[in-house]
Amino acid sequence: MAATNKIQQSRRDFLKKSAVAGIGTSIVATALPPAEKKEGIKAPPGQKGFSLFRKEHDTIDEVYEIANDYERMDHKNIIFSRWAWDPKYYKPGGRGIAFILKDSGEVPNPTLTEPGYSILEHALHRASWGSHDLGAPFSNAGLHNQGSMNRWEDFIHPHKKEPHKFKSPGEASKIIKRASRFLGADEVGIAPYDERWTFSKVYDVTDVFLKGKSPEEASHEMLEFPFEVKSVIAFTHEMDYDAINAGGLGDSAAGLEYSHMAEVTHKVAVFLNHLGYKAIPAGNDVGLSIPIAAQAGLGEQSRMGTLISEKFGSRVRISKVYTDLELEPDKPRTFGVTEFCIKCKKCAEHCPSDAISLEDLPTLEPTIASISTNRGVKRWYHDNEKCFSQWEKTGTGCGVCLAVCPYNKLDTWVHVLSEMVVSAPVGRDIARQLDDAFGYGDLDPKKVERFWDMND
Repeated sequence: MAATNKIQQSRRDFLKKSAVAGIGTSIVATALPPAEKKEGIKAPPGQKGFSLFRKEHDTIDEVYEIANDYERMDHKNIIFSRWAWDPKYYKPGGRGIAFILKDSGEVPNPTLTEPGYSILEHALHRASWGSHDLGAPFSNAGLHNQGSMNRWEDFIHPHKKEPHKFKSPGEASKIIKRASRFLGADEVGIAPYDERWTFSKVYDVTDVFLKGKSPEEASHEMLEFPFEVKSVIAFTHEMDYDAINAGGLGDSAAGLEYSHMAEVTHKVAVFLNHLGYKAIPAGNDVGLSIPIAAQAGLGEQSRMGTLISEKFGSRVRISKVYTDLELEPDKPRTFGVTEFCIKCKKCAEHCPSDAISLEDLPTLEPTIASISTNRGVKRWYHDNEKCFSQWEKTGTGCGVCLAVCPYNKLDTWVHVLSEMVVSAPVGRDIARQLDDAFGYGDLDPKKVERFWDMND
């Protein structure tokens, strides 16, 4: 059976690549000026494919319009903190409680009869989150300084009295990146510390969930660093392709990378600490990961609000380490995601809760009124509350938008095609149509069965 599947897959891949090559060649032949036809455009080291539209920018403000009156996000208002104080979520019958009870298996889950939501997938889901839940619990909800891997006090007192002297910030960045990849990060970028992306205040949900305090009694204080942060090291973590495309297994893919996030940031913080520098490991906590990752040159923000990595597409989670080591920052990089998302809209059309904007263009002011929306950046806004209504329904995280995204590919063929034609509206239509024609992003229940059949 496995051999037959491989043969069928090889045939499909051959047909896909042949079709893409034929269409791409004809489009490029008419789209490129003569010099580019002859010389081609090469990707920087470590990146796949090439882009006619790859561009580096000096600052994040050149990529995204940011309002002059932009205000930092209050951690209390993110959707997962609201579980502890918003009656809509934390009271009996509320969305947060309903999700937790289903997710923990305390109450029957009516979706367990659907492919991808059986007891097998639920068990794998809980296992995938294991290291996160032990090492950095509540980090996924944006709460810092929790668990055995995420304690600040472990990394703010360097083991070395005199910090190691690098020849330059550039050399330091090179060493840190190599060490980070060795320690498990899939991609690494360096961002300058930008206070705009740090939470203004932190709401301690453990005061409610673990210590029995009322929502009004829970700590809600300014976030302050125990040292001067000079650099932020950002990481992407690739999620499993087959799991992302198999319904409820998508949350297992996410959970596994949240576990890897806790492990990698802990290790990198230890590495820095033994070099004589202070560090703070962070997952979703401390600050907003997507603008930091974009600032570090790791990708672009998409219509669905997630980061699109040039190498892994939409299948990434993000973590970061804050440090007092001065590093040479990377430059923000764009490669046509916004232009592609303007035309595609596939994630919005398939969203089961209608949470993703169908507006043609990104906007500076959200059309969605929600306190969980980080306002003041020109982008597509999505409705966090509608999104979470799907989580409540299934008792697990929803990843339909990731599964159907045309950038969600193993070998990134669509990256090459979309980058070649993204400036032409007809080209974007062709890329989307090819994605549909080849069956990418279809929500086929058989993908769950195929996931469990992959034993080699």
